[in-house]
Amino acid sequence: MEWAEDPDIWTTLDALLVNMKDDLKDFLDVLHKYNSELSMPMKALLFGGIGQITIAYQEARNEANEPREAFTIALEQMSQNPLFATLMVQTVNMAVDSKVSEMI
Repeated sequence: MEWAEDPDIWTTLDALLVNMKDDLKDFLDVLHKYNSELSMPMKALLFGGIGQITIAYQEARNEANEPREAFTIALEQMSQNPLFATLMVQTVNMAVDSKVSEMI
């Protein structure tokens, strides 16, 4: 069985994302006061990544999607978050630049 076929994966992921939503929101609300001190990758991971996926997952579950479908929806929304998308572009560019510099 592949990991994506294991019902325990989806049960435990569902519990994790549903249960952490309120605590994560409280934490990110407090952390946002220090937004100017956070690096762009930190903001992208916390707000555009973890925060976005948690909120999107909860919304998808509230629309009666099963955990697997809700997770797929949440991943799509996270990838479209401007902060997260910028981080991914920068990461890819750094990887390409690194490879090019090795070739020189």
